[in-house]
Amino acid sequence: MIRNQIEGKLAHKEELIKELNAILNSVTDGLYITDGKGVTLRVNKAFEKITGIKASEVAGITVRELVETGVYDKSVTLLVLESQDTVSLLENLPNGKTALLTGTPVFDEGGKIFRVVTTLRDMADLNMLESKLAQTEKKNEQYRMELLNLRLQQLNMEDTIVHSQIMRNVMRLAFRLGEVNSTVLITGESGVGKEIVTRAIHKAGEDENRPLITAVCSAIPENLLESELFGYEKGSFTGADRSGKPGLFEIAEGGTLFLDEIGDISLNIQVKLLRAIQEKEIMRVGGRKPVKVNVRIITATNKDLRELIKKGAFRQDLYYRLNVVPIHVPPLRERREDILPLISYFLGIFNRKFDRNARFTSEALVKFESYNWPGNVRELENTVERMVVLASGPLIRKRDIAEHIRERINIDPEMILNKIPPLTEAKEKFEEQIILRAWKKYRSTRKMARVLEISQSTVVRKMDQYSIGKK
Repeated sequence: MIRNQIEGKLAHKEELIKELNAILNSVTDGLYITDGKGVTLRVNKAFEKITGIKASEVAGITVRELVETGVYDKSVTLLVLESQDTVSLLENLPNGKTALLTGTPVFDEGGKIFRVVTTLRDMADLNMLESKLAQTEKKNEQYRMELLNLRLQQLNMEDTIVHSQIMRNVMRLAFRLGEVNSTVLITGESGVGKEIVTRAIHKAGEDENRPLITAVCSAIPENLLESELFGYEKGSFTGADRSGKPGLFEIAEGGTLFLDEIGDISLNIQVKLLRAIQEKEIMRVGGRKPVKVNVRIITATNKDLRELIKKGAFRQDLYYRLNVVPIHVPPLRERREDILPLISYFLGIFNRKFDRNARFTSEALVKFESYNWPGNVRELENTVERMVVLASGPLIRKRDIAEHIRERINIDPEMILNKIPPLTEAKEKFEEQIILRAWKKYRSTRKMARVLEISQSTVVRKMDQYSIGKK
C-alpha cells in the first residue's frame, strides 16, 4: 500500500513536471532559470531557437562558468544575484544575434534569492514588431484622415480644407465639442478661419438645424450692440420699434450664439454678458423682468485677452467664463502644408466663377508656399482671386505674383527645419534672397557683381532666373 502511495505521488509529480515543461515551451520568449547560486536548472524551446544553444549544453552548469568558457558574452543572472533586483541588458549571442535579456529574482520566505528567471527576446523580432507598429500607426493616421474628411462632408463643410496635422487636431477637438454644450473661446490671428471652427462645432451637434447666430462685435457701434445682443422693449429709446425687438440671445434660443471679436466689447456690455452666461437669463434694454435663455456661447478673438485684463479693458471673471474650453487656430505660416491644398481649392472656385482655366507654375507655387501670409487664409483667397482675374493667359508665373509677395520671401530657419526641403531648394531660396538684397541696395548689375564677387553676366542671369528687377 505504501509502495502504491509513493508511486502515485511520483506519477503526480511527473505529470506536474510534464505540464510545467509544456507551459514553458509554449512561451514565445526564451526562458532561462537558475537557482540562487546561478546553477542552470531549465531552459525552454524558445531559448534554444533564439540562441542556438541546447539545454543539455548548459544544464547543471553555473552561469559564471558559462561566461568564463565563452558560451555567454555576459550574464544577466550574475548581475541579478549581485544587485538583488531586476536587471535588463543587451547580449551578443554566439550565433550572431542580439537579444534583450531581463533577469528577475524570486525570493524565498527568508528573503533570499532561490531562483532567477531570465527572459530573452530576439532584437530582430523586436525591430520587426516596431516596423509593423509604425506601419499600423501610418495606416491608422490615413484612416483618421479619411474619417475626418468624411465627417466634414457629412456636415456639408466642403469648403473646409484640412491637410496639416495641427489643423486635423483642431477639427477633431471641434467635433468632440459638438457633443457637449461647453462654452468655447477660439483664439487666432485675423483670417485663420475661426468662424469655420465654430461652424464645425455647431454642425457636429445632435441637431444641426438649431440656429447658429453670428455677431461681429467690432462691426456694431457700441450704442447699438447692447440692444442687438439683448433686445429691447417698446419705447425704450428714440427710433426703437414700437413693438420692441428680441435680441440675438433670444433669436439663438436652443442653438449657438457666436460672438466674434469679443475683445472689442465695452466693460458695460461685458457685465451683462457675464450675467447672461452665469444666470442663463438676459434683460432687454428698457425691460423690467429677466428673460430665460438656453444658448451655447462660442466667442472668438484675435487679441490677447490676458493683456487686456492687465490693462483693465477686459473683465477677468468674464474671461474665465468664456475660456472653459480654449481652441487656438494656428496661423497659416505654422501650417504650410495647408497652403497648396487651399490654393487648389480657391483656384477651382475662381476658375468656375470667372470662366477661366488658370493654373500656377511650380515656381509660382514655391513662392506662395514660402510667403508668410500675414493675412492668413483670407489673404491667400484674395490673392488667388486677383491672380485669376488679372492673368493674361492660362499660366500664372512667378513674375505675375504681386511684388510685395515676391520680395517678402523669408528663409525661416524654423520653417526649413520643420519642412526639411531638398538642399538644392534651400540653396536657391537663400541665393535669391541675397540677389534681391543686392539689387535693392545697388540697382546696378556692375556694382552687384563686384560685391557678390561674380561676373556681371552671372548677375543678369540670376536676376532673370528669379524675376528680380522686373516690373
